Amino acid sequence: MPLLPAVDLVSPILTISGNLVHGYNMISAKPLPPFVAGMLVCLGWLAWSVALSASQGRGPQLSGHRYGPTTPGGYYVRVEPRTVTMVHTQRPQLTVAVENATGQPVEDVLVTFTPSEGTFTTSSSRTRGGTVVGTFVAAASSDSPRTAFLVAAVEDVEVTIFIDIVPAVFGR
Repeated sequence: MPLLPAVDLVSPILTISGNLVHGYNMISAKPLPPFVAGMLVCLGWLAWSVALSASQGRGPQLSGHRYGPTTPGGYYVRVEPRTVTMVHTQRPQLTVAVENATGQPVEDVLVTFTPSEGTFTTSSSRTRGGTVVGTFVAAASSDSPRTAFLVAAVEDVEVTIFIDIVPAVFGR
């Protein structure tokens, strides 16, 4: 099958380059009214500016459940990912975020980790930018399927991350 140049393809995705700039509807091959083309460009600009302003002043925030508040600091904890499936030779990264009641990252909070097997290493056990990122390494015992867990603790709040370790499959 010969490759088609982009101008020969029909796409339902409108872009701000190519035909849309010239006010052309790529689906029905009819010119768009200038008001519709202008509205699409304005909506794109508005969505982009809202997305940028939503994260100003804050680093990337983890989604998911917020655990807490802790005692005595009143911190909230988020963990990502909550579950991991891995081959025993992989080294997944896990992130713990600590924030205050308004959702702002908190600096220099001690986060401790207790793995059920293997090791968990971080560059620092205190938050930087509100987060601690570490790497889990499974015990080199065998390639048998099992479930390990890692407990991340901030003050009196503990969050358990479940890690399913599956056999490596070769030659499929």
